[in-house]
Amino acid sequence: MRYVGAILRYATCLVIGAAAGIAFMAYRVPRIDDAAAILLTGFVAVAVAVLAAAIAFYAAWDSREVARLRATLDYLSRSESDGDLIAANRTFIECTKVDHGLVKWAEPEHDSGEQAQAIRLILNDFELVAIGIQLGIMDYELYKRWARSNVLFYWRKAHPFVARVRERLDRPMLWNEFEQMARWMDENSPPVRRFR
Repeated sequence: MRYVGAILRYATCLVIGAAAGIAFMAYRVPRIDDAAAILLTGFVAVAVAVLAAAIAFYAAWDSREVARLRATLDYLSRSESDGDLIAANRTFIECTKVDHGLVKWAEPEHDSGEQAQAIRLILNDFELVAIGIQLGIMDYELYKRWARSNVLFYWRKAHPFVARVRERLDRPMLWNEFEQMARWMDENSPPVRRFR
């Protein structure tokens, strides 16, 4: 997608060149036969179509990019003021300070407890962000600049909990997207794009 500007410039030059060629031919060759006129008209039509397509492509790409950035900023601002998420973050941090960290809350007797629910809320939120990034709904670079250290911190603390819940429920893909996002950010590698 970073070549869109170059394509647009190329198409613009093509149309300008075609117009200059037409003007030159009209000046230098006042009489052109019908075949040359048809050929010239066809060339101009193709050049205009290419330019129109390039402009439409660039506009669509640009509006999608703006929408992705806006969605990411909206998510970040909402998460900073979401009372449930703030409370869950506070509970998550408190739970990491006890012996054995979060893994205690992965046992069946704690499933309906406030702590386990808060931990799952945080994990599900990160999972949702990772899916949004993979689908191109959220902007990875913007999110990474804002939350990289949080993603790595939360994954390090949550990993034992996740491993225990995966094992207990026999669901090895549980919170897999969050795990992948932590890996992208830790290894500084781009996310794998997925299409619906």
